[in-house]
Amino acid sequence: IACSFIVALLAADFPLTYAGNRKVDYLLGATLGSNALQAVRFLLLLRPLEEYRHEADKVPAYQLPFIQRCFWLFKMINSQRGIGWSFQARSLVLVDRHHRTRASFIASRLRWLFSHYLLMEVAALYMRCNRVFLSKASVTSQGYILQCFNVAAIPFQLSEALICIHSALAILAVGAGLDEPQAWPQPFGHWKNAYTIRKFWRKTWHQFARHDLTLFAPYRPKRNPWHPVDTEDSSVTKQVEREPWVTKYRRLCQVFIYSALMHCCGDIVLQFREWADFSPTSASGTMDVPNVIGYSAPFFLLQPVGVLLEDAATEVGKRMGLKEGTWTRMVGYAWCGCSQASPLSFRWMV
Repeated sequence: IACSFIVALLAADFPLTYAGNRKVDYLLGATLGSNALQAVRFLLLLRPLEEYRHEADKVPAYQLPFIQRCFWLFKMINSQRGIGWSFQARSLVLVDRHHRTRASFIASRLRWLFSHYLLMEVAALYMRCNRVFLSKASVTSQGYILQCFNVAAIPFQLSEALICIHSALAILAVGAGLDEPQAWPQPFGHWKNAYTIRKFWRKTWHQFARHDLTLFAPYRPKRNPWHPVDTEDSSVTKQVEREPWVTKYRRLCQVFIYSALMHCCGDIVLQFREWADFSPTSASGTMDVPNVIGYSAPFFLLQPVGVLLEDAATEVGKRMGLKEGTWTRMVGYAWCGCSQASPLSFRWMV
C-alpha cells in the first residue's frame, strides 16, 4: 500500500513538472522514474534497516532512536553509489592517494570545478550556435560527423554539469569537516575504459543508477552485513562469477529494460509539455500533437544487442589468437562511439 501510494504521487507529478527547458524537463521526468524504482526497492524488495550497514555504524540501524533512524535513512537514500555502505559500487574510481589530505583534495576539486565548467560552457556554446538545437531539425541533417557531435553534446553537457555540482559539494563537505576526502570519489569512471559498450555503461557512465537497476536482477544475495563473510558466502560469490552466459545476458537485458522505463518517464513529461504548448487545431480541425512517449526506449533496448555482438566478436578474436592491445582498443573506441551516436538517442530533448 505504501509503495502504491508513493508511485501514485510520483505519477501525479508528471503533468506538473515544467521547467521551461526540454532537457531539464526530460531529466526531471527521468528522476521521477528513478524515484519510483527506489520506492519499489526500499518498500517491496528489501529491508534497508536490516540489510544495509554504513562503515561508521556501531549497532544495526533498527536499534537506533527514531530521529537517528530518519537521518540514517536520509543519508542512505541519497547515497546513490553507496560510498561507505555495504552496497558500495565495485567500479568506483577512488580518490588518488596524492589528494587524500584536505588541502590537496580541495585544491584538486577547485581545478576540476574550473576546467569542467569551461567544458560545460563549450558544449552550451556549441548547442547555442547549432541550428539543430535551435529548431526541430533532425540530428542527422548535418551529416554523420556532425551527427556524432550533436548526439554527444547533450550527455556531455550533462556529465560536465554533474561533475561541477559534485566538485562544489565535495569542496563544501570536506572543507567544513563533514566528510573525509575518500568519501567523494569522482562521479564518473575513466573514459579510457569505454572501449566496449559493456564497459562504457558499467565502468564509465552508469554508476549513479547501477544499484537501482541491478537490484531487480534474478540473483540478489541476502546476507546480514553484521555477520563476517564465511566460507559459504565465498563459495556463493564464486558461483555467481561462474554463472552461465544466458543468465548474465538475461540480467543485462533486465537492467536496460528498467533503464528504458526510467527514461520513458522523461518522455511522458515531454508529452505533457507538447500538449500544453500545442496550438489548438490543425487544418483538418483536429488536434495533431506528436507522440513522444516511448521514443527513448529503442536506444536502451538495443544496448544488449550491441553487447552481444561485441562479445561474439571478442570470442572470435580470441579463437583466432588475437590479443588485446592498443589497436584493438582503438577499434573498440570507434565501435563504442559509433554505436552510441545513434539518432535514436536524445532526439526529443532538443
